[in-house]
Amino acid sequence: MKAASLGYLTREGFRNIWVNRLLSLATVVVLVSCLIIVGSGSLIFLNINSVLDLIEGQNVVMVYVNDDADDYQTQLLGVSLQNLDNVKKVEFVPREEAFERQKEAYGDKAALLEGLSADILPDAYKVTVDDLELFDETVKEIKKQENVLQIHENSELAGKLASIRNAVSYISLGIVAILFFVSLFIVSNTIRITIYNRRLEISIMKAVGATNTFIRWPFVVEGVLLGIFSAVLALGIQYVVYSIASIWLTNILSMLGGEAVNFFDYVWYLLAIFAFIGVVIGVFGSVISLNKYLKEHNNVVESD
Repeated sequence: MKAASLGYLTREGFRNIWVNRLLSLATVVVLVSCLIIVGSGSLIFLNINSVLDLIEGQNVVMVYVNDDADDYQTQLLGVSLQNLDNVKKVEFVPREEAFERQKEAYGDKAALLEGLSADILPDAYKVTVDDLELFDETVKEIKKQENVLQIHENSELAGKLASIRNAVSYISLGIVAILFFVSLFIVSNTIRITIYNRRLEISIMKAVGATNTFIRWPFVVEGVLLGIFSAVLALGIQYVVYSIASIWLTNILSMLGGEAVNFFDYVWYLLAIFAFIGVVIGVFGSVISLNKYLKEHNNVVESD
């Protein structure tokens, strides 16, 4: 296609949006609504992941050191634990610190510990696991290390958290997929009305020998423009909606020691998703509608 023709058809795409502004507005409303739902689902997913990360961070493995291990052997155990696969962080908990925490936990009954010293407790390492799906395998590796007296862990909780994370991921993907196809169906039918309104123009172009690309290009441009505009508009509305919702979310998550994720930490991620979904739905909706119209009129669009 020549540059002059490409420029003309691109201008036609812009013109079509204005000429059919009511239908274009309907398309934008549908796209923006679906994108906001997708964005809200994504932000909810990110907040759930943030909560799960917080809980997972508290689901640590306590590794107690043998009483007869000297300082060097104790430090060597810490290095060995840190070098294990799937270990995110290792924190040394000396017996003196553990004893003080124990007295604080007893509160008013701390007098029961009078006469006892920190020597009754072993030194320990607090091990944070990276991937909870590999929790059991990591625990087995920890048990194999030298100078491990015993360990304390909650594999049942780790398994439940991993299952919840997977379930949330699958549900989120399912919702996005459903919304994608629903949006594609609605947009394609909306654009089909535009094509029907221009049926005489399309028939004349086919009659004088216009190529399929020549006919298709203005609709593709229209789909791209509507998709991009919808993405930017949806992002702005999403920011307003989330700013209000994040106040409520932070109040709830603060009870767990967390807070709502920052919108601007994911703004480019959301814009990329919105633009991709908006453009794909806009373009595919246009092409599908045009193909269907021409097929019904015995003019099937084929590759040039």
